[in-house]
Amino acid sequence: MLKKHQVLVFVDGSHYDRLRSVFEAPLDLRKLAFLAADGKSIDKAVYYRDRRDAKEEERLKGLFGWLRHNGFIVKSRRHGEGEPRERYGTNLLDMAVDALQFAHPGDSVMLIAGDGKLVPLCLALTERGVHVTLLSTLDAPVTIAPPQILLDVVDSFVEVADLLDAIAVSPSGRHDDAALDED
Repeated sequence: MLKKHQVLVFVDGSHYDRLRSVFEAPLDLRKLAFLAADGKSIDKAVYYRDRRDAKEEERLKGLFGWLRHNGFIVKSRRHGEGEPRERYGTNLLDMAVDALQFAHPGDSVMLIAGDGKLVPLCLALTERGVHVTLLSTLDAPVTIAPPQILLDVVDSFVEVADLLDAIAVSPSGRHDDAALDED
């Protein structure tokens, strides 16, 4: 029997926040992954996002609930009082470890991310025979758009702006900021 190739989705929550800001709307990450995977089923979807403090934790509660309800594993850590906190990058390390652990030759990995620090991960995955797709936007400030060095090492790129009509969540979708605060 032939082994089924997996479709794995890894989301940098900080990048998602930036995309949401650029497009001025929450995005249905489940739909985005499904469209990018050409309708193939998603075998594993993981969202990575640290919570700075109790206020941010409360703000993210609704989003985390929505993600879990829609099949995402949420990997999030709240830093303790007085504990030093990395400004950025902790999530990327966790994402890289998981991607390298779960992806096997022939699998597809979709990264909703845009940080150049992911170049070594993408190179390692492609060298293993894993197809890597980056989902982001080039229609954003240089601080948000993925750098060319990252685009050069992935197998394919999906421009999120091209899918915006299908993935933007309306207020009735209960995924907007006001709804998030209510949950």
